[in-house]
Amino acid sequence: MGTPRTGPAAGPSTRCVAAAVVAIGAVLAAQQPVAKPPLLVEGARVLDVARGRYLAPAAVLIENGRIKSVTPEPPAPLPTGTARVKAAGSVLVPGLVDAHAWAAPATGLEADYFYLMGLAHGVTGFRVLNVRTAWGVAQRERSISGEILAPRLWTSGRGINQGASPDRWLFDATDPSVAIGEVRRQIDARVNWVAGYESLPPDIYRAMVTAARRTGVRISGQPGASSMSDLAAAGVGSIESLAYPLKPRNGPAADAWPAVAARDLNALQTRLVRGRVTLVPMMAAAMVRAFPEEVAGDQALALLPEARREALKAALKKLPAADAARAGRAWTSQAAFLKRFVGAGGRVAAGTGFELAGYPVPGAGLHRELAALVRAGLPPIEAIRAATSTAADLVGAKPTVVRFTPGTDANFVIVTGDPLKRIEDLARITHVVRAGEVFDPKLLLARAMQARGK
Repeated sequence: MGTPRTGPAAGPSTRCVAAAVVAIGAVLAAQQPVAKPPLLVEGARVLDVARGRYLAPAAVLIENGRIKSVTPEPPAPLPTGTARVKAAGSVLVPGLVDAHAWAAPATGLEADYFYLMGLAHGVTGFRVLNVRTAWGVAQRERSISGEILAPRLWTSGRGINQGASPDRWLFDATDPSVAIGEVRRQIDARVNWVAGYESLPPDIYRAMVTAARRTGVRISGQPGASSMSDLAAAGVGSIESLAYPLKPRNGPAADAWPAVAARDLNALQTRLVRGRVTLVPMMAAAMVRAFPEEVAGDQALALLPEARREALKAALKKLPAADAARAGRAWTSQAAFLKRFVGAGGRVAAGTGFELAGYPVPGAGLHRELAALVRAGLPPIEAIRAATSTAADLVGAKPTVVRFTPGTDANFVIVTGDPLKRIEDLARITHVVRAGEVFDPKLLLARAMQARGK
C-alpha cells in the first residue's frame, strides 16, 4: 500500500481533546511535503537530453526538493546542514519514467515492492495503468506529498475493456454509452488519463476520445479488437504494445506483422506521426515469446518472488519452438518499424508492462526495455529520451522536468560510464535523488527484497 514517510504521533494521553489534536496534526503533517536537508552534488557532468550531449561538470545545489542552482563551483556559503555528494567522473541523468507500469498490490505483494524496485533502478516516475480509480488517485497524491516512499505516480483508473468480468480493477464497457459514463466518472475522480484495453472496438474508442476532449485527459489504447490504425484514427494519445498494425485481431499477434506490405506500414507511420500518437512498444515484454532463452537467462529474475520466478521459468519452457520463431520474426519486423518511425519524428515512450507471471522485472525491466530499443536500432540517446522527455510529455509533466535548471524538481540519478555510447551504463547507478532526497540504490534494493518476502 506504500510505506508511510510520516505517521501519527504516538504516546499516552488522558484527554480526548489532546488525542484529537494529535490525530488532526498527524493528518495535516501527512499532507505536507517531507522536509529534506539541502543537498549538493558536485563534479559530475550533466546529460542534456534535448541536445543529446554532456554539459561541463557542475555543482548542483538542491533545497526543498528543487534545484536551487547549477554552477561551475559550489556556491558559498552553503546552507546549514547541506549534505554533499562527491560525483567527479559521473553523469547526472534525469530520473527515468516507466510509461506502462502496473505498480499496484498483487497476489502476495504490496505496492511497496514495485515502488522500491523502481527507485532502486533509477525509476523516479511511474505511469500506472489499470488500478482501482480511488486507490490510484490517492496513491498519486501520497507520492507527491512524500507520505510514501515511491516514484512520482501518474495514474489512470480502472482499465476499460469489453467482455471481461468486471471487478475493482476492470470496467466492462458493453457499448459506447456505458464507456462514456465510466470515462466521465474517472475524469471527475481526477485521473491523469483513461486506459482502454484490447477487446474494445473502434466505435467505443471514438466515443471515449470524444468524451475526454477538452478535459486535458487523454485516452490510451491497446491493439486487439481495434488495430493500431484504428486507434490512431480514433484519436488516442498513446498505443500500448505493437500488436495488429492494420487489421483487428483475427489470429495470433505474431502473424500480424511480417506479412504487412511496406507501403501499408509507411501509411501507418505517417498517420501516427501526424497524429502525434506516442507508441509504448514494450519490446522487452515481447521478448518473452520471441526470445525465451534470453529471458530465462536474465539475472534480474532473482529479484522476483520465488513463486513468480518459478512460474515464469515453467511458462518459458512450455513455449513451442515454432511459436518462438514466429514471435521472433514479428519482433524483428516491429523493431524495423520502430527505427523508421523514430527516424521520421515519431514519439516512443519506454514502458515495461508485464508478461507471463512477472516479466519484465519491475525497475530492472525498464533498463531491459531501453536495451531492447537500442537493439531495435534506436541510438542510445533516443532510448534515453523514451524514458525521460517523451515519457514526461506523455504523462503531462512540464518539459522542464528533465532539465537541470533552477526551480525544477530534483529527480535524477548519478551513474558511472557513458550511457550515450553504451545504454547498459545507465544501470550503473551510484545514487538516486527523488524529490531532493538522496538514496543508496543498494539499500533501496535491500528494502525491496524485504517487501518481496519469499
